[in-house]
Amino acid sequence: MEFNWHVRFLPAARREFRKLDDSVKAEASEVLRELSDDPFLFGAALLRGYTDLYRIKFYREQYRIVYQVAAGRRVVIWRVRPRSAAYIGLRNPSEI
Repeated sequence: MEFNWHVRFLPAARREFRKLDDSVKAEASEVLRELSDDPFLFGAALLRGYTDLYRIKFYREQYRIVYQVAAGRRVVIWRVRPRSAAYIGLRNPSEI
């Protein structure tokens, strides 16, 4: 029985991932693999005010992956950024 989740990137998140330094990208790849097994990993946190948007820290907690858990066992990657920029520009959930 297969339980894996399908992980896909929004176009901007894919560009962010490609720009990462090799060591950061390697660790991000590992986190993404783990998300494909379980998007509710230890350390993942639901973003305040959202019902389906999570974040997980990686690379010495200096980076964040912001992702959505969607229907159909999908994980949609919204952001792969340094902590300081990870939440800039996220839409207010009351406006969605």
